[in-house]
Amino acid sequence: MSPRRRNNDRKLSGQRSRGAQVSRRSTQNSQPPANTRIPKTIDPSTPSRVGVASVRRSWGTDGSIAVSQFADGQMRFSPGDVVYIDGGRQATVIESHKAGTATVLQLDVIRNTRAADALRGTIIEVEGDDLPEAPEGAFYHYEIVGTKVRTTEGEELGVVLEIIVTGANDVYVVGKPGEIESKNQILIPAIADVVLEVDVNNGVVTVNLPEGLR
Repeated sequence: MSPRRRNNDRKLSGQRSRGAQVSRRSTQNSQPPANTRIPKTIDPSTPSRVGVASVRRSWGTDGSIAVSQFADGQMRFSPGDVVYIDGGRQATVIESHKAGTATVLQLDVIRNTRAADALRGTIIEVEGDDLPEAPEGAFYHYEIVGTKVRTTEGEELGVVLEIIVTGANDVYVVGKPGEIESKNQILIPAIADVVLEVDVNNGVVTVNLPEGLR
C-alpha cells in the first residue's frame, strides 16, 4: 500500500473533477477488461465542487430523492449540510437515511414528487473542501484524474484522463491531455504490482508497466 501524501490546499495544474468516487489499488493480479467503454465525464458546476452522488428517482411523496453515492458511502449527509443540485442550485439537507444500496435525501428546495422526478439522472455536488478524508490507501478519483503517469524508468506516459470502475479493480485511462483517440491511450489496472505509488501532492502516479499493456 503506497504512502498517502496529501495537501488539500493544493490543486493539480489542469485538473478537472470527475466526481468523488474512491479509487483503491487491488492486491489481485488482473488485466484491464477488454472493450471497456470509457465513462462519461462528470463536469462540476464550478471548479471547486465535486460530484458525490447521482439521483436515481423520487422517494415517497414529500419530494425526497433516492441517490447513488459515488464513494461507497464515504459521504455522510447530515441535516443542515449544503449540497448543489441541477447544475449548481443550492439546497440544504433536511433529513438523510440509508435504504438498501441507496441514500434517501430530503432537501429544502424539493417539495413534491414531480420536482423530485425532474432531478432523475442529475448529479449531487458538494464543495471539495467538505469531502471527508479518503480511507488509508484510497484516493478520490478527482485527486487522480489529471495526474502525470511515469514508469519506474522515468518514462512519461501521459496523464490520467479517466478512471474506469470495474468489479475487480479500477482502470486508469492514460494518454495525452485532450486525447480522444482510444487507440493512443493505455489502460493501466490499479493493482499493487502495477500502480506502485500515487503522490497527489506532486501530481504523479508511478507505475511498473507490464509487457502487453501498450
